[in-house]
Amino acid sequence: MKAPINAEIFEGEMATFWFDEDDILYAIGKNIPRNVSNQAADFAFIKEISGNKKICMLSDATSSSPQDREVRDYIAAEMPNIFKAMAVVSTSVVGKFIVNLFLVIKKQPVPIKMFSNESNAKEWLKNYL
Repeated sequence: MKAPINAEIFEGEMATFWFDEDDILYAIGKNIPRNVSNQAADFAFIKEISGNKKICMLSDATSSSPQDREVRDYIAAEMPNIFKAMAVVSTSVVGKFIVNLFLVIKKQPVPIKMFSNESNAKEWLKNYL
């Protein structure tokens, strides 16, 4: 995924973000070890740039790093406060494995689906706008 040239870019510690014309938040994850503290800071950043309203997010997990159980539990607990739905894409085997592991290990509190391409992910997210 690449941000459109005219998009306002928001650089977070763990991802680069921008909104598209449908108000879907795009995120390209960075390969940074996750812990509850930096995940909480990431979620606070998302709330700030979204005006504290629930959003749909399309996330590229290609470069994301694995999360331990404490982080997965924290993410699952906080997701309903931030997201309506989340679509995840990855072009790497590791990224797909991390996302699928997360989806299998814990029942997700918001709709989340893995995709192999951005256009299908966006079409699915439009059902939740």
